[in-house]
Amino acid sequence: MSTPANGSSSKNNNDQTITFVPQYDAQKNPSISPFEEVSVKSEIITPIIPQSCSMPISPASALLHGHKSTFHASNKGAENSWCGSPAPSIYSEGSETLGTVGLQRPVPLHRRLWQKYRSQERILPQHSGWSSPTLAGTPRSQSGSGDFVLLSTKKSPTPGTRTKSFFRAVRDAIFRHIDPKTVFEMFDFRELVYPFGLWKYTVLLLVGCAIAGVVVSEHYFHWIEESMEITRKNMLPILVIVIGLEPLMISIVLLVARVAKLESGSGALPSGPGTDEEDDPSILEKITDHRTALVIPCHNSDREAMKKVLKSAYPHFRPQDIFIVDNGRTKYPPDDFRDFMRQQHPDIVYIWSPIGSKNAAQLVGALAAKDYEFIMTVDDDVSIPANFRAPIDKIDNLTKGVAFPLRAIDAHGRSPLFMVAWQDCEYKMSGLSKLAESRLCGVLYPHGAGWFCERNTLIDLISNYHSLDFIAEDVNTGLSMQKMKKRIAFDSRIVLETEVPTTLIGPGLNWWQQRKNSWEMGRHGRLLAFAGRLFLSFNGQTTIQGILAQKFIHCYAIATVVVDWVRVPVLVTMGSNLAFWRQALLLSLVSILPLMAFKYISARRRPDLQPGFWGCLTYPFYKQLYALVSIIGAVRSVVHYIGGHKLPKTVRQMIKSNDERAFWTDPRFESNPGFLADEGEMLQGGWSGATSSQVTVVTVLVK
Repeated sequence: MSTPANGSSSKNNNDQTITFVPQYDAQKNPSISPFEEVSVKSEIITPIIPQSCSMPISPASALLHGHKSTFHASNKGAENSWCGSPAPSIYSEGSETLGTVGLQRPVPLHRRLWQKYRSQERILPQHSGWSSPTLAGTPRSQSGSGDFVLLSTKKSPTPGTRTKSFFRAVRDAIFRHIDPKTVFEMFDFRELVYPFGLWKYTVLLLVGCAIAGVVVSEHYFHWIEESMEITRKNMLPILVIVIGLEPLMISIVLLVARVAKLESGSGALPSGPGTDEEDDPSILEKITDHRTALVIPCHNSDREAMKKVLKSAYPHFRPQDIFIVDNGRTKYPPDDFRDFMRQQHPDIVYIWSPIGSKNAAQLVGALAAKDYEFIMTVDDDVSIPANFRAPIDKIDNLTKGVAFPLRAIDAHGRSPLFMVAWQDCEYKMSGLSKLAESRLCGVLYPHGAGWFCERNTLIDLISNYHSLDFIAEDVNTGLSMQKMKKRIAFDSRIVLETEVPTTLIGPGLNWWQQRKNSWEMGRHGRLLAFAGRLFLSFNGQTTIQGILAQKFIHCYAIATVVVDWVRVPVLVTMGSNLAFWRQALLLSLVSILPLMAFKYISARRRPDLQPGFWGCLTYPFYKQLYALVSIIGAVRSVVHYIGGHKLPKTVRQMIKSNDERAFWTDPRFESNPGFLADEGEMLQGGWSGATSSQVTVVTVLVK
């Protein structure tokens, strides 16, 4: 289609593509290039009504590219109108007009935010032979019929309109970060008594007896009052224990950990001109020996997030090396996620697992990857960095796994201030601790978001040691490796990016629900397991340094759980004391120092490991939030996790009881790990492209 060069537009009837071209005038707009990129954010197509029409014309529709000056208009509304084809017009917001044809350029952010609540500029077309009162006296371009003219309908907003717009914006912002359902659940105690169960009520009875014992003993011996007096006299030491334990531990870790410098160009992929690595992953020249498979467990995955994960994986894994293990609690897939995966690449291996467990999905993926020696497993929202290389060099007879540091990001790949930046600081400090552990005794607990493991070790771990419980599954993985007397190394060269909750108590998965319902409750629920590793086993350590270092780390893990319980009486005792809050505030600021030391000293040559400055500076506020959720998690670990949480069957138990969910024991799994997904498609009548032998097998099963 040809386009006039003087600022007009070309059009066709019915479906029409209209291209805007700037009218460049060096005298009027000396700072604007005729080749400047155009950005128009939102448009609505509205008809122009000729004078001969007494009936309104239905609006046309349009699709405008977000970063180009072209849109496609379809006059579907004209079919029911006797006035003929309507002419579209455009409403655009958040932009400035450069010419009479409505070419737009971006506006500074502070102006766009205010312009959202102002009247919009309207650009209307005029057709030859038409006249409209709305265009009387409006200047026109001289390029002919169908030209676009600018009709300004701006009105000065009244004070009342501005006030309403402001409060509307405040309301929308609040509901983006505060979910009424989450707030209600914070004060909903029904889970304490429901669902009914003998063991649950036994635990509640024991808790009630303990509380009654405290009340009765206080009545006769007055020990609580004496304890409170001792606490008041030793306020500072108690605050140091309650608030300063973690900063003290990180300071010790900083003395032990050694952050390796990342060599420039390490892990960079060679790419030449004309290579489209993103669009066609099958033609990539892989620099690997193909001994590592990528296993991605998923459940109700966000498809855009999965696209991003696959895009990050293609430079390092061939499509046939990627195993997507979709899992749930039904025998067959409930949706068309498999079709979505086919659209990404037909060689990606899709498997449906009827066990609603991430670790069971990892086992299924490892069993299906029978031609590989190693497994890299990541969550369905974790991106693999460009410098990734399978850390096979760290695997030996004793070390069978490798953990990685994490970077917390939002859906846009950024780490903005507050919740995301705070979690990024938290992940960076956790990675620092694991770096120190790897130097002394091996990493005790890998990040659940992603880690690397020898295939046979992973199969043995999940089949014989792991509980398959989704709560604190990464802690259970570490405990299982210790029972196997195997070690986990740490590779600080590779930083995995994981999406984290962006709101405190907002809609969807928020930070409060994640920590209260899973992380903190699971950590407190594993207290006895920590004690067992501390007192009853050397966990495969053979050197004095390794034994002492591991015992010290277990002691710290137990101490953090105990401190969460200590916080309750401390708050009850000191809550009304102003000096307590003043000293607590000053001590909480100490948590900034280890973060800054890590950022500017230990990781000064590793910007990929550094937390953000403002995140570090405001981190003490996050720690106070975490103290609150830790207390709630401690209480839930007793009344809900111990009292009401039902552990799933282990792999051994499923196999022993001939549970049909252990589908990897089916002979068909050997040749076709995704046979359950095939059956589901066949039963739904949506299976296409199957061979006759496959149809026969499925038909026999259905019968």
